[in-house]
Amino acid sequence: MAVVYMRKLEEEPDTYDSKFTTLTKGINLKVQDWILDRINSDESILEVGCGTGTLASKMALKGNNVLAIDINSKMIDYAMRNYSTISSRELIYQVGSISDWQIEDCSKDVIVSKFLLSELRSFEQQLLLRYAWKSLKTNGRLIIAAEFVPSGIWKLFFKIRRWWYKKKLRRLKIGGTFILRWFLNYLEPIGFKIVAQEEWNHGAIRVIELQKINENANNEPGYYKPLQKTFTGVRAKFQIIRCLFTGQTDYVSIEPGIYRSGNPTNESPIIVTANYIYTYIRVMNDLKGIDAWVLCVDSRGINVWCAARGGDFGNEQLIEAVQATNIQKFSNKKTLILPQLSAGGVSAPLLHKQSSSFPYKIKYGPVWSKHLPQYLKEHPARKPDKMKLAKFTFSHRLRAGISHTTFLFRKIFLIVLAVIALLLLVFGKLDMLWIVGELAIGVIITNGLLSILFPLTNFTRKFVIKGVVIGIINVLCLGFLLLIVHQSIIFVLLNICFIFWLAFFSTMSFSGSTMATSPREIYDEYPIFRILNLTFLILGIILSTIGLILI
Repeated sequence: MAVVYMRKLEEEPDTYDSKFTTLTKGINLKVQDWILDRINSDESILEVGCGTGTLASKMALKGNNVLAIDINSKMIDYAMRNYSTISSRELIYQVGSISDWQIEDCSKDVIVSKFLLSELRSFEQQLLLRYAWKSLKTNGRLIIAAEFVPSGIWKLFFKIRRWWYKKKLRRLKIGGTFILRWFLNYLEPIGFKIVAQEEWNHGAIRVIELQKINENANNEPGYYKPLQKTFTGVRAKFQIIRCLFTGQTDYVSIEPGIYRSGNPTNESPIIVTANYIYTYIRVMNDLKGIDAWVLCVDSRGINVWCAARGGDFGNEQLIEAVQATNIQKFSNKKTLILPQLSAGGVSAPLLHKQSSSFPYKIKYGPVWSKHLPQYLKEHPARKPDKMKLAKFTFSHRLRAGISHTTFLFRKIFLIVLAVIALLLLVFGKLDMLWIVGELAIGVIITNGLLSILFPLTNFTRKFVIKGVVIGIINVLCLGFLLLIVHQSIIFVLLNICFIFWLAFFSTMSFSGSTMATSPREIYDEYPIFRILNLTFLILGIILSTIGLILI
């Protein structure tokens, strides 16, 4: 769990070691000692993600030539200031990452990486293993320390602590890290075997020593290909329901990689999509009966539209997917067919500038996967409107409305309702528990109206104006219902501000699910939205409280 908070600590190299030791309760020092015990002398060593350089200097003191790299220039500056070159041995610090790996093939006896893997996406982890394999000598060793998910009941405590740390990082506007869900699956296919390992804190932190294997005539590491994921049957239907009724905000992912639709050959098309389970199931079902390769990029388990807008489905992820999977081996096609909604993240003209060896052309397919069969059959030079226009129909709004309502309950209103119920219980006001039920019903009705009536706001793209329109409608509808229930015009008038806020806030949140706004527009409007939202909320709470006192 400490790894989640590392990104915060990395901002202050001077205190990094001491704070990380405190955070891990000294386990990081035990990891370091274990690694040093496995290191011999007179070896050529590469440390990837060296941090402050403490371990690199100790490995050099044992009589080894050490090259230590880290992407954080502050860390490298600190290491160079505090750990000078060891006499008679080479100790070099460099700013670098796996994306610009420039290590000579078969040149290293040992490669060490501690607490780096959690900062890498799945394909980056595979690429690190491949680069390490190529850089190691015959029977060379790769020693990796990382945070893993423990087993048994300790898994629950792990998730709770991770949730707590991620919440703190969000407040600090610092990105989190990635759980190593599939890392151990990559080892053997790429060309490593485990020769020694140790674990602490019930398996939450492990250090693993790997040995390079599978030497072949081409002197190339292997590739990992995930097992085929089912997309039909009861389980798939429950996964769809889970995504729908959990607000589609959880990162419900499948392993990124290559999957088969039908019985594809080397002449079959390559369809690219996200590794969100809902997206995968829909795409695979819509492709039923069609032979194709489906390449799921590592979008962190986020749908195409949101991932493209949020930087999780872009050029970087597409290039990684091609490099890590060796998709060229499976199909001779030189074109990747991407969902049109990925165009917000993938810039085709820049792909070859970012990676000169990128072997594909890009085509943007239809908006909805249900049109893929027709698209693959006809190969239209110009897509018809139904394939390129993201019309947000009633059925789409209905699904989005359900997801959005469950999202609001999970992230906000369940906690609010629980607090209100607890306060009423503490102060002996059990006869007023109806407040909890009315608020819950109000959230449901507001989002139902929002889903149905959202097209009325199509005259503008500004979500603040959309919120005002839906807010007024909500006041009329919920106000009328309150009047019927409570028979008090004063009570209704005192609740108007809160009713308006409920719809105003919900509309802003809902707009992101409807493709009615872009990230740029949200960024531009958010300052004024934040002021209005806070004003309506505070006034709404004050006036509604007065209304409760008066009735």
